[in-house]
Amino acid sequence: MITTATIISQLAQVRVLPILVTDDVDQAIRCVTTLAENGLPAVEITLRTPNAMTVLREVVKACPTVTVGAGTILTPAQLDAVRNTGAAFGISPGITPVLAKAAAESGLPYFPGVGGASDLMLALENGFNVVKLFPSDIVGSVKMAKALGGPFPDVKFCLTGGVTVESTSTLLQQSNVLCVGGSWMCPANLISTNDWGAIGQLAAQAAAAGK
Repeated sequence: MITTATIISQLAQVRVLPILVTDDVDQAIRCVTTLAENGLPAVEITLRTPNAMTVLREVVKACPTVTVGAGTILTPAQLDAVRNTGAAFGISPGITPVLAKAAAESGLPYFPGVGGASDLMLALENGFNVVKLFPSDIVGSVKMAKALGGPFPDVKFCLTGGVTVESTSTLLQQSNVLCVGGSWMCPANLISTNDWGAIGQLAAQAAAAGK
């Protein structure tokens, strides 16, 4: 299994994590391949659709050179199912004591979601010092990351929620922001019409914004 340190190193290099929401296996594979070909070799596939676990499993098998993770993990049962797909990492929009404990014991590289200091303290109690700040635009984005950097200097954040290609470079200038995530480079309308050329262009722009 790939280590948490390796995942963090990859995210530190790429700086932009695409968040993919789709329930079609073939479209998911084509989309992830297109993202990787255009400079985004890591992806978060959300569990927001009925077929998500199957999509995740098949993308992991079809795209072995891509770091494929799962997002929107809400329960320990989902965490176990994600690990069984072979996914490289897991991400949650929030944190609970039960889920944090299960994640810490699972061995799967995992990034809980936080919205403030109390969430972050719970994450640190369970050994997680790289977290998702969500919804970033609602809870203060860079201002929140900067404020939390005072009492928690060793924590790194992935900002998701309201991130755009235009805001990416500014967000990444904050020293404790590891990466940003978003779905703007793989929107549902382009996936549904199989417009891989347009998705490739958006991916390339996002990758360039992360440099």
